[in-house]
Amino acid sequence: MHHVEIEDFYHHDFTTVSEWEVFIARLEEIIHEWKLPQTKVASPLNPRDFVDCQWHEASEKLNFADVEFVLKHYKLEKKDEDEDTTKEESEEEWIQCQKDAMDISNDFAKLNDNCMEIARYYGIREFLALIPARKTNLTDETRIKIILSSLTIATNNANCYIPALVQVQESWQKMYLGCCPGKGTSVSLDMVHLKKVPPHCRYLTGLLALFKQKIGEGCGVKLDSVMVSARFSYLLKDWTNSTWTQEPPDFDFMQGETLGVAELGKLPFGATFDPVGELHLFVTWPQMTDNVVVDSEGYSDLEPQLAPEWSVQVKMVALPACLLGEYMTDFLHLCNNQKTMVELLGESASYIHDDEHMLSSAFNVLTESRIPTISSVVGKSSVKKNKSVEGPISEEILLPILYFLFPDADENSKFPYNDIITAVEDDQWKGVKTCTTDSLVWRLSIVAAHCTHNLGGATALAQLWHEFVQEIRFRWEKSILIPGVGPGFPDSVRTCLLHQKLQMMNCCITRKKAREENTHRSQSTELDDVEETESEDEEFFECTSEEMANDEVLSTRPQLKAKHLLWNKPTGRLAKHPSLRLIQTGDPLYLPITQDPVPKTEDQLEEDAQVMMQLGTDKYASEMRARMMSASLLSDMESFKAANPGAVLEDFIRWYSPRDWIDEEGVDEWGQGKGQLSPRMMIPDNPWSTTWASAQPVPAHRQKRLFDDTREAEKALHYLYSKRISQVAQLLLPSLTHAALYTLSLQKQEALPSLPDVAQSILNKLQYATKPIHQKLQLYEEITRDVESVEALVAQVNSLQHKLGGSNDSKEFTSFLIQLMRGKEVRVPGGSRGDIGARITTMFRDAQKAAHLMTSSVSSIKDTSTENSRHKMFPEPSCKEFILRAIIPRPSPASTPQPQRLYICLKREHIRLAGFFSEDTTFL
Repeated sequence: MHHVEIEDFYHHDFTTVSEWEVFIARLEEIIHEWKLPQTKVASPLNPRDFVDCQWHEASEKLNFADVEFVLKHYKLEKKDEDEDTTKEESEEEWIQCQKDAMDISNDFAKLNDNCMEIARYYGIREFLALIPARKTNLTDETRIKIILSSLTIATNNANCYIPALVQVQESWQKMYLGCCPGKGTSVSLDMVHLKKVPPHCRYLTGLLALFKQKIGEGCGVKLDSVMVSARFSYLLKDWTNSTWTQEPPDFDFMQGETLGVAELGKLPFGATFDPVGELHLFVTWPQMTDNVVVDSEGYSDLEPQLAPEWSVQVKMVALPACLLGEYMTDFLHLCNNQKTMVELLGESASYIHDDEHMLSSAFNVLTESRIPTISSVVGKSSVKKNKSVEGPISEEILLPILYFLFPDADENSKFPYNDIITAVEDDQWKGVKTCTTDSLVWRLSIVAAHCTHNLGGATALAQLWHEFVQEIRFRWEKSILIPGVGPGFPDSVRTCLLHQKLQMMNCCITRKKAREENTHRSQSTELDDVEETESEDEEFFECTSEEMANDEVLSTRPQLKAKHLLWNKPTGRLAKHPSLRLIQTGDPLYLPITQDPVPKTEDQLEEDAQVMMQLGTDKYASEMRARMMSASLLSDMESFKAANPGAVLEDFIRWYSPRDWIDEEGVDEWGQGKGQLSPRMMIPDNPWSTTWASAQPVPAHRQKRLFDDTREAEKALHYLYSKRISQVAQLLLPSLTHAALYTLSLQKQEALPSLPDVAQSILNKLQYATKPIHQKLQLYEEITRDVESVEALVAQVNSLQHKLGGSNDSKEFTSFLIQLMRGKEVRVPGGSRGDIGARITTMFRDAQKAAHLMTSSVSSIKDTSTENSRHKMFPEPSCKEFILRAIIPRPSPASTPQPQRLYICLKREHIRLAGFFSEDTTFL
């Protein structure tokens, strides 16, 4: 009875697996899945392997006691790893982590990302790390011991001879504890992190005593020597004037007697302040015995000038303010400013909007049969035109700007325009639809950026634009060509819209001058023909050789004099065709003088296309479309009929559209080849035949003008006058961006080998952005950001090159700069004795003088001892790092000698000690 009660009370199922056992089993399972027990001893490490080679990372999630963990595996993947050279471990050899801990090739490697600091703390190339997930911290000592013991059991059961660590305490502390089992050996990975540095741990002397005490406990063996590696870090971020001379250009170009107009044609480039934030100097003593170096509170052999190895690393300012980027950004902001000129300049600029009424009345007058002089059309506005507006730009500043834009107004100008040939462009800039380098639009965009950034923002740009348009109107009224634009019709394929408008103005001015000259010639030579001189047709050019041609025809064919009546005389002939004759009469076919094609800007072409599309597809729309397109055809037919009386449609087609004339075998009665019209010309009532039927024999100089230069000039001026400040900025934005990229392309820097490729990619974006007539500001914003980033890189390289005193001609120095720009720690050629080392020493010394106000105390410096001056040449180290190594039998004198390692990181605010301690588990 008593036995039954005991059984009921103590009944328990001992076959149930506990949560702790499940956790350990899962750890073992993951280790086997990753095949870690099969790891072989690898080849020795090479210098910088920790930094230059890739690290393989694997991770797996698991849970224990409602806490989620992540088990990570890190392994260095060496490029030169050869499996044939590896060999399996034996009992007489150290395990892999022990060999790595004693290897000095990768001491003090900068690895701070995602648990990689473990490799720096312990010097190992492969390890496991168990990390609490979801920002959970292991701060309870009992829990830490349970997790650590679980990890130890799992690695032992799996025969995994890889260090396994657990992250403990707060995550920012980066504290790791762990172990590594081996065949006949055991490694303990311990760490201490203190916010307050103990006094005896501030120098190497105290740290050596601590290390010897730790590894010598209980072994009873005297430690002969400890190998010491040391690194001191020095920080420099307060640059003196002598180390930064890349000052922004002087943009007070409006001060003093010399106005410095040359600065107006250039965009600034460079950083407004030093883009190099910090310079870290690392001085390293690779390996020394503890009995040859002293580092205590009273004396230290570890002086930076005596260190055998120097290396530097720079940290750049994240977003340095750069001048070219600021210019473009400010201008981009104006593209969203919807203010009008009146709102910016006041009522004095109100005439800009009053021009609408004036222009409408002017257009009404221009449509009449008699074309008055331009002075009578815009005479009422001339008084208002000369009225100046007030703005932030003073007259002393504005005049040099206008003389720079219009150098032909100054007889002694130093900045004339070169020959502007828009058809010939540099191959590099083909496809960029803006304007020619150093043309008027180019200069205007750069000057507009200067005014926006330095002289008053939107109001300054409005004032500049107002004066610019006033100058264009003045030149139109006085028939003065606009300089820096180039000849020819508006180039809607290669140039921006503003450049096209100015080309249109030049076309109008050229036509106007030709008409005025022809009118004057007609008045002096044809006084007998009063009706002809009083008609509006006097305004058109007539070939002076046509009378000679007429006389020749009449003399060679006297029998035709009676054919051509007074109203049907041949007129408007340019030259005789070399082979063709009229089909019906056999007379020679004469090439007629025709009106020039009508120039149109890109926006006008787009407007015409929209009108054509809106007409529809019915019969009436087709007729209207054909009538609109046949104006030029009608003019040419009338000129042809005037030059060739008795001609038929076939004659015109043979000259005007040879592809619509189909040759046949044989010859006609005049000895020329026979032929007939093409099928499309044979369609009844086609536009060609109907136009020919309605065409009268009227020479070009008597026809109604196809291109009304007066009307087109006023339309172009109205287009310029009526723009808001945002529209003005958008007109100038393509050429300004082109100028910015051109400025960027002039920068040559050997330390940035990819600079041409980056500039080409930005150029490709610009080519795409300038194609459409309606600009997409988003593309220009992307280009601006790209230009800013490249400008910052160039400024950083220039700053480093000046600070370090090197030359682009030196391949060694160029390679040094390239590595620095990549953010790497780079070894200084020659250490403290090299040219770069001397420059770095000078920078630290100057910073020390400035910090201690010792600039004027030259005499006191000379009186100090050599040691004091050397000590004060550099500040206190921002960080001291030591690695202590020893091989000693532990835990007893009979044990196999085992490697011991201690890493120390000593800073002002904390101290970290990471110990790698080995023990023999066979011979205790």
